[in-house]
Amino acid sequence: MFIVAKNVGEIRINILIVINNDYRIDDNPFLSHNLFNNEDSLSVLLWIKKYDDNKFDRISYKRFQLKKYCAISFGNKLLEKNISPVYRINDCLLEAIKSEIKRRDIDKIIIKNPRYESEFKIIDNLRLNYPNLIIITKPSANLIDQESFINKYGFPKSFTKFRKIVEKNNYVLNPINTRRNLNIFEKSEYAESKIKQIYDIEKFSLKSFIVYMKKFLPTYKNTRDQLHGNNISSQLSIPLSLGLVSPRRIFHFINVFEKKVISNQSTYWLKFELLWREYFKLLSLSYGSKIFSRNGILDTSNFPDNDEVYSIKNIKLEDDLIKSINNQLIQSGFISNRARQIFASYLIYNLNIDWLSGAYYFKNNLIDYDTENNFSNWMYIAGVGTDPRGGRLFNLDKQKSLYDSNSEYRKKWL
Repeated sequence: MFIVAKNVGEIRINILIVINNDYRIDDNPFLSHNLFNNEDSLSVLLWIKKYDDNKFDRISYKRFQLKKYCAISFGNKLLEKNISPVYRINDCLLEAIKSEIKRRDIDKIIIKNPRYESEFKIIDNLRLNYPNLIIITKPSANLIDQESFINKYGFPKSFTKFRKIVEKNNYVLNPINTRRNLNIFEKSEYAESKIKQIYDIEKFSLKSFIVYMKKFLPTYKNTRDQLHGNNISSQLSIPLSLGLVSPRRIFHFINVFEKKVISNQSTYWLKFELLWREYFKLLSLSYGSKIFSRNGILDTSNFPDNDEVYSIKNIKLEDDLIKSINNQLIQSGFISNRARQIFASYLIYNLNIDWLSGAYYFKNNLIDYDTENNFSNWMYIAGVGTDPRGGRLFNLDKQKSLYDSNSEYRKKWL
């Protein structure tokens, strides 16, 4: 975290919190008490990238609408604390921030830690144009303190090494109780009324996971690799990708469940997968925009120079399992983790398609799209990421035999 200092003394200051994903009150590091006083005037900029009407991607549009719903639900809860939400839907986050600086005479900005070139450019531009502005960058609610981890251990080249360090040293952080400690602020001159009464999607997401945990978590490891069914997924991928729930809160829930109900391989395995998610977040902190490079983080040059990143739409898929996976993806916006691995392997090794094309294809079609997980997983399968085996080639006949021996999945989606 870095701070550009400004001498404001003890006077009331205008603070703008910039959020484009963490749509929750619970365990939200941007709402931590050490960032402001309750005498300050607090506004939250809820920015959503404008949907491109020329794309005609149904799932992309559905995700865009879902983010708007989440932002409104979160904004309504902020208003209950006299915190003013500011809704902005446009192409440029920097312009949205500058507009609010001028409109509200902002003294301090709290914004997410930059990882990619585009994010660093926003911070640099603000520092250049507003030299007296206090800029505080904060990490999202990661499972661990990633910066201190990197400083002490560097980036582990394998997940196993990362996991062992985290588990041995008990590095998983406790969630912050921002919900309980966030007091009501003085009413701002910019305060607005609720846009509309809508369902509390943050509360719904947490309750849904608790229900899942009680019913299905004890047998999760037995079913997690299936292609379809009621218990193949914890249903966490969408709320996690939208920032509706904190991974630390989920980890904490599982720990309590293990102490009070049952602890077995299945309960551990969901924590294991949360650690995988954290590992890929750590990777992006370490390598930044290199995760979008065709050569991956290994700087290999084994892949063809192909700029047609959306060319998959025009490719004829011959295999019945691959066609089924693709049909489910474009119709529902969701496929299981096993299906994602099989599909990625087929495109890369059977069709010799640039892995980056596949990563962007998933970006446009996944309702639970997450930047770090998506690109890191594709790199892993392609052998330009962190896989110690140098990539993963899946045998399609074996996958069909193991996970769709009765062709039930293929019959459903063909």
